[in-house]
Amino acid sequence: MLDQKIVEKLRERYKGLHPLIFHRSVEHARTDVELFDILESIPKSYPISWSEDNFCWVKTDLIRETKLSSRR
Repeated sequence: MLDQKIVEKLRERYKGLHPLIFHRSVEHARTDVELFDILESIPKSYPISWSEDNFCWVKTDLIRETKLSSRR
């Protein structure tokens, strides 16, 4: 479980990060350390998507995720 005081401090530290990306990062993290690692590894340019294999945000050239495309 994440310590809400640490989450709030990280929210202040990463205030330039889009709120949805921060929120989704919090959802993926199991510990405070994991949240910090996830936030530190976010690519500087967009578009990005979550990689379950690497457990981090990754730069992508695709605007839509592959999983969404396969639903057609």
